[in-house]
Amino acid sequence: MPQLHSETFAGALRRAAGFDLAQVGIEERLAQIPSLESLADLPEGTPVWIRADLDVADHDGVIGDDPRLASLHETLEFGRQHGWRMLLIGHRGRTADKTLEYVYQKLRTLEPGCGPFIKDWFDERAETLTGIAVKGVESLQPGQFLVFENVRQYDFERRLWTAVEEQLPLLTDHFARIAAAFRQGATVYVNDAIASGNKDFSTTALPLAMGRVALGAYARREFAEHAVRARDAGLISFSGMKLDKLKQLHGIVKRGSAKVILAGGSLAMALRRADGEIRGEEASIGAAGNAENKDEKAYVPRSAVERARQLLVDAAEKGVKVVLPVDFVTLDGSIATDLGPDQWQRDIGPATRELFDREAKAWAETSERKIAFHNGVMGQFENSGFANGTIALVQTLKDLHEAGVAVYVGGGEGRAALERFASLDDVTHAFTAGGTILKCLADRPLPFLEALASQATEA
Repeated sequence: MPQLHSETFAGALRRAAGFDLAQVGIEERLAQIPSLESLADLPEGTPVWIRADLDVADHDGVIGDDPRLASLHETLEFGRQHGWRMLLIGHRGRTADKTLEYVYQKLRTLEPGCGPFIKDWFDERAETLTGIAVKGVESLQPGQFLVFENVRQYDFERRLWTAVEEQLPLLTDHFARIAAAFRQGATVYVNDAIASGNKDFSTTALPLAMGRVALGAYARREFAEHAVRARDAGLISFSGMKLDKLKQLHGIVKRGSAKVILAGGSLAMALRRADGEIRGEEASIGAAGNAENKDEKAYVPRSAVERARQLLVDAAEKGVKVVLPVDFVTLDGSIATDLGPDQWQRDIGPATRELFDREAKAWAETSERKIAFHNGVMGQFENSGFANGTIALVQTLKDLHEAGVAVYVGGGEGRAALERFASLDDVTHAFTAGGTILKCLADRPLPFLEALASQATEA
C-alpha cells in the first residue's frame, strides 16, 4: 500500500501542525478526504486503525450513556459488515493517568464483537508495538475490535503540542519511525474522532504513514451537514471561562458572517475592559482584573484585553454588533452593575438576560439568514444560584428555534446545559465537540483534517 515518502511526509506534517497555513475552506478539505464507503473494497480480515472519541467521563468507574461512544456505532458497524479487524485508539483528558478501561467496559455492553483491552501496547525505547499488542491484533476475528489503553501515556502523542518550528525536523524523523512501527498493526486508518482538535501524533502524524485513510461516518456528517451550515450563523452567543476562545471569536468576526454577538463569562470581562478603554472610560471587571488573582481561572490578563480590543475594532469595521452584559450576579449572590475590586461575577444579571433575549429576537425578525450558533454557558450553571443566566439563554434559543431559526449549539457545557434545562430537540443540532467546531467556524485549520487530506491527495 502507498505511503508518503520522507520529503512528502515532512511537508505534510508541517501543514498539519500549522506551520504552513493554507487558506482552504472546510468544504474543500472534506471533498479531498475519502469517505468510509471508499474502504468497502478492503478484503475481509483487514486490520484498520480507528481513532475514536473515547474521552468520556466516569462516575466511580461507571460510564452512562455518552454521545461520543454512541457516535462510533456507525463506523464500527460498517467495519463489522465488511469483516475488518478494528484497532481502537484514543485518550481521556489531557494527561496519561486516566485509564480507558472503564470506556472499554462500556463499549463491551454497547457493541458486538468486542475483543481484548491492551494496556502496555507500545515499546517507546524500541519504537515498536509490543508483542502483546501484535498478538492482540492477530487474535481478532473478522468483525471484531480491540481497545488500546490511553495513547497519551506515550510521550510521542504529546510532543507536537508545544513544538516550535525549529524542532520540527527532529520531530519529523522521530514521528516517521513511530508511524512506521504502527504499520505492524495496520496500514489503513479511519478518524471518527471529531473532538480530536489537538496536534496529537495519532491524528496529525499517523495518517501520513498509512496506505489508505478515511473520515468516519459520524465525523463527516457533523462537518458536512451541520458545521458547514453553522459557519453561516448571523447570531453568535458566546460565553465561558476559557479566554483562548477570544481567538476563535475573533476569527468568526473576521469571516464576516456574524451580525450580532452576545458575550458572557470571562470573555465578556475581557471585552468589557477593552470596550471601556476604546471609549476612554474605566470599565470595572472586579477581581478578574486584579493581578493578585493571576492564578485564578477567571483572571483576565492584559493579553486577553488586547485581543478583545482588536476584536472590537474589527467588529466595528465589519458592522458586527457586540452586546455585553450590563449587570452581574456576584459570588455572594447580589446583583451589581459595576464590580468592586474584590467582587467576582458568577452569572449575568436579570437586566442582561432581558437584553440578550431582546437583541436575539430583534436580529431574528430582521435577518434573512436565520442561523444562530451558541457556545458555552452564562454562569456556573451547576449551582442553582448562578444558573438563571444560562436558563434564560436556553429559553431564548428555544424561542428562536420555534420561530424558524436554525439553532446550533457547541459541545461541552453548552450541550450539557441544553440537556439539563431543555432537550436536544429544542435546537437544530447540538455538537459533541465544542473546540473543534469553534475552529471550524473561525476558519482555523484542523490538524486531523489537514493530515487526512495530505495523505489522500499525495500518497
